[in-house]
Amino acid sequence: MAPQIVLITGCSTGIGLATATRLALDNDQRYIVIATVMSMSEKAELMTAVGDALDKTVFIKVLDVTDDDNISYVVDNVINSHGRIDVLINNAGVIAVGIPEQITREKIDHLFSVNVIGNMRLTQAVLPHMKERRAGKIVSMSSGLGRLGRPYYDFYCSTKFAIEGFFESLAAGLRPYNIRVCLVEFGRVGTRMDDIVCASVDALLGDDEIDDLDREHLGHIQRSIRISKATDAEKIAKEIQDRCLDQEKPVLRHFLKDEQVRQTMIKDLSDTSGERSIAGNLERIGYSSPDIIMSLH
Repeated sequence: MAPQIVLITGCSTGIGLATATRLALDNDQRYIVIATVMSMSEKAELMTAVGDALDKTVFIKVLDVTDDDNISYVVDNVINSHGRIDVLINNAGVIAVGIPEQITREKIDHLFSVNVIGNMRLTQAVLPHMKERRAGKIVSMSSGLGRLGRPYYDFYCSTKFAIEGFFESLAAGLRPYNIRVCLVEFGRVGTRMDDIVCASVDALLGDDEIDDLDREHLGHIQRSIRISKATDAEKIAKEIQDRCLDQEKPVLRHFLKDEQVRQTMIKDLSDTSGERSIAGNLERIGYSSPDIIMSLH
């Protein structure tokens, strides 16, 4: 069987790096990976990880998902070089954590440009090819925060909510074309993005000008981060391969957290008033007493 041609964005670190490496080093060589990075100056870690597989089962290309011309060039180049794109993995993403009214317009624009519009535009670019072939898979990195919001992650959550809406809408229309859409929803992962979150919270706590209530909330978030355990990117990469690439007909959503968290999410989402979600988030920022939570409703 011919190897699957897999185009992955954001492969310089984290989940993209782990996924590209895992697929490129597959013992049975079932994949040809087109691993993209923002610039060739970011390829060193990936080159080291894939070793002798470079230019055999993995090829590194520059792709800025905010540049339409770059998107078109890379997609056309992959199809011309390899004949097809079997799988698109939309992994490139950025994060921002902070006091909502302090997040600049520039940062908001960048978040949506990378996390939302970049995913949409790259998907648009591969769709004519996949529809013509009546085959393909599109895997996009979402988050548990794309289903339920979280204080101080406001703008990041909104980008993931947008991703959820776009790809859920797209999924049904593509089924008759034999194209499967997967949304991978994970929690905290030990990557550089996680480091950015920790550094952002620490910096805010060092700002003497923020409101005392914000300081209390962020302090609780900081303590929660310090005692929680992040998932390894390699584990997420394995789940992506097992659940999405190696399944002929994968389902839409892949929630990669434990059963207790899944059940809590189901209950929160089933509450059409939204108050269960608010109560849960109040607990996350330090309001543990049910009486206090109810008084803030």
